[in-house]
Amino acid sequence: MRGRNVVGLILAGFLLVALAIVWRRTIGIAQSDALTALDARKVQLQGERVRLESEIRAASSRQRLGEVAENRLGMRIPSDNQVVFLPRSAQDGRP
Repeated sequence: MRGRNVVGLILAGFLLVALAIVWRRTIGIAQSDALTALDARKVQLQGERVRLESEIRAASSRQRLGEVAENRLGMRIPSDNQVVFLPRSAQDGRP
């Protein structure tokens, strides 16, 4: 082998290594962008989850359920003379 061939092979090897490094970095940058987008989506979904949990708590509160029972079901709080307390029977097995 002559000196030119050796230099040519070294330059070709260097070029291949440089192209491999650039290709790998390009894939890494694309993956980084995808991870950043996924992290942003995760934060957005966590915020939405907190909001929905808050709405569920508000919708299942005693005050809200009382309004629904009165308006939709026609229920109301009984007056004192309408309440009947029944004594426990001894068969229940509870003290």
